Amino acid sequence: MGKGDLRFGLIGLGRHGSRYARHLLHDVAGAVLGAVCRRDRAAGEEFAAAHGVPFFEDWRELIWSPVVDAVAVVTPPALYLPISQETARAGKPLLLEKPLGTSPQEARAIVQAAAEARIPLMVAQTMRFSEVVQTLLAHKPSIGPVHMLVLSQRLEPSPLAWLDDPAAAGGGTILHTGIHLFDLVRYLMEDEVAQVSCVASRVFSRHLEDSFAALFTLRSGSVLCHLDSCRFAGGRTGRIELVGEKGQLMGDHIHNFACRVEGRQTTPLPVPPPVNTVCAALEAFTSCLQKGKEPPISGQDGLRAVEIAWACQRSAQLGETVHLP
Repeated sequence: MGKGDLRFGLIGLGRHGSRYARHLLHDVAGAVLGAVCRRDRAAGEEFAAAHGVPFFEDWRELIWSPVVDAVAVVTPPALYLPISQETARAGKPLLLEKPLGTSPQEARAIVQAAAEARIPLMVAQTMRFSEVVQTLLAHKPSIGPVHMLVLSQRLEPSPLAWLDDPAAAGGGTILHTGIHLFDLVRYLMEDEVAQVSCVASRVFSRHLEDSFAALFTLRSGSVLCHLDSCRFAGGRTGRIELVGEKGQLMGDHIHNFACRVEGRQTTPLPVPPPVNTVCAALEAFTSCLQKGKEPPISGQDGLRAVEIAWACQRSAQLGETVHLP
């Protein structure tokens, strides 16, 4: 641990939380893993002992501990609101895994708590850090005005039982996988979603949707967005396509490639080696805290993604188009 390193208290040490722990232990300059909290006490204590960090069974005690400078939360999102409100009361910076909440009401309450306490809040919409996303964004001007965006995220079934538990998850693939795509629409197009039409289905899950397809119209009125995502696929892909008047850009953030299409000619685009996007998010949050700057992905960004997810859920339930404010 270096002098001045930020000590992160990590709440959630399961499959995804362990990735945060690993990066804080080994990879993030200016930050260290200061303490951990896990529902599985035996597993949490074993991890803490192996890595020489304090273990807290109660997340409230971790938040208020003097060994914790900032809090990172990687739990089921049903816990985000109380954890966020307690972190705000403690006056500590907060990094939350996406989605920001299980509903727009929860997400707004989290944003409000952080704003009133004047604590930095960042939502880990990690796909923004993808080298493919950054490559496509850099080449976007070359294809002229963009009138269509196509995004897909197709994944294998998840082994996590809580993802099919409405009380813990708050939603299915729309909320937990689609949330990446909803944020990318805003990030790539620099525009807001005006209305959504969505259909959803269950293939392997029992309670919550594990696939959806949606059509968005943006406020500018000149862009159509096609999105789909699933958790039943036998292979993993993450396609991104921008269709402009002077050409098209295509890429896959999972397979780390991108190309430009003009007429019948396809030109590969140089893409740097893939980065670990969780590590990149931790680095970005640490850097903004050290420099006194605003986080690159705000609570409002997280809130807007949840509002889009909610609109998709409503559209799928009602079988009609839903308009966003």
